[in-house]
Amino acid sequence: MIPISDSRIRVLNDYSENSEGEYVLYWMISARRPNFNAGLQRATEIAKKFNKPLLVFEPISTQHKFANNRIMTFMIQGMNDNINYFESQQIRFIPWVETHLQSSNGILKRLSARAVVVVTDDFPTYYPRMIIERIKHVIKVRVEVIDSNGLIPMSWATKAYPTAHSFRRHVHSRFVEAWGNLPNSNTIPKKHNFWMNDELFESVLKTSKIKLTPFEWIWRVCQGGTIGGTALATLDIDHEVPAVSQIEGGYTNASDNLQDFIENRLSRYHLDRNSVDNSAVSGFSSWIHFGHISTIEIVKTILERVGWSPTMVNDNHRGKRSGWWGLPEPVEAFLDQIITWRELGFNFAFHRDDYSSFSSIPDWAKKSLLEHKDDPRIKYTFEELENAETHDELWNAAQRQLTRVGVIHNYLRMLWGKRILEWAPSPEIAADWMIQINDRWALDGRDPNSYTGIFWVLGRHDRAWGPERPIFGKVRYMSSKNTVRKLNVRTYLERWAKESLIWDNLEVKQCNINV
Repeated sequence: MIPISDSRIRVLNDYSENSEGEYVLYWMISARRPNFNAGLQRATEIAKKFNKPLLVFEPISTQHKFANNRIMTFMIQGMNDNINYFESQQIRFIPWVETHLQSSNGILKRLSARAVVVVTDDFPTYYPRMIIERIKHVIKVRVEVIDSNGLIPMSWATKAYPTAHSFRRHVHSRFVEAWGNLPNSNTIPKKHNFWMNDELFESVLKTSKIKLTPFEWIWRVCQGGTIGGTALATLDIDHEVPAVSQIEGGYTNASDNLQDFIENRLSRYHLDRNSVDNSAVSGFSSWIHFGHISTIEIVKTILERVGWSPTMVNDNHRGKRSGWWGLPEPVEAFLDQIITWRELGFNFAFHRDDYSSFSSIPDWAKKSLLEHKDDPRIKYTFEELENAETHDELWNAAQRQLTRVGVIHNYLRMLWGKRILEWAPSPEIAADWMIQINDRWALDGRDPNSYTGIFWVLGRHDRAWGPERPIFGKVRYMSSKNTVRKLNVRTYLERWAKESLIWDNLEVKQCNINV
């Protein structure tokens, strides 16, 4: 097994390894999966070095702003997969969900007191980022944060790249090197002595004041629907955002989707990715966000399936969207999305503290939008937007898709953001509203890639466009009217119509998408 590359490891504090410790603690906060998990692999490396047992602790907090039934159900479904995996591998695993009876405050400090080293996941946005910052001041033993986020380690870039083209050149220049130093698929060796005996395990639970989350309760949440909702009712979270049945969390479901994508959608990805009818989208974003599957596994599986090797690279195409890989067009189109565009978001958030702020957009975009801040516009309230109560039924359909199933079709997600920019009282407020709606309702919200999409609406990673328009200024313009001309949206409007309303005619004026 190839050891985890030093470029994926950040030492968070000045404390040394505690050789008198009784176990190695892996605090699983974002890479919530068994395979291609650099943090888990690093924890096993340390456990082997010190000949100590390994303890994996997967907490789910309810203290963050957007904790709700949808997010909790999806995460717990993934947790259930992990229960089965770690049991099969003879690794002590504590699946723990915060309740009003037991807060997460102080648990990590108590667990780490008897640890050799604490290993956790590196993640540059939202709650995991906050946890990492807090750990610095709490833990009195060596803490390593491990980057499992993508194929290119975040530390390899020394700056936030302003454009996809410039970042793509960075990816192409380092990919072959990264390809030879990926985390292992199977992070737990077949033969190991990482098991924590019953006596030590019970002692750890007692001194750490941990009450195990009942497996029966976890199982009930995983069922979703009425059973899951009843189980979640005891938690102090947002119960107005329901769980979804169309997609379930966990590595098993993510792996099944990978195979389905390769067999049924990848070959037409370049043609039908933007189609709203029989779309060829990959559908990975929710599982990737919660760490249930690694983009490394997705890319590796696809490249091995098509027989790719570094000798196929055409370096004359470095920085270009196609041609560098030496592969068929649909494969190259997908690789550019899942590597370049996704990891661009991680690059930006890793280097910029203002990744979710209006201040983060380019100066030209900021200047142009603010020059048009007082332009006349149709104005909606936040509540009207969240409830899909606008005059634009295509936009309403996209918002209903988001609130009902936790995703928006890829192309319409861009339109969704552009229209909020057009209708909000100001561009600053538009950014705030997009974040609030997306982070609350989207399964893949709160993610670097989500913030990339939101702020692309405002000009991030884009260029100035002409002609200069009201409200938008020089920022790229999109309209529902033009979208209807480009895409066949009939089925989409029917599916996401308000209640039982069916749209029988797709003339622009009849769909109320004429502005």
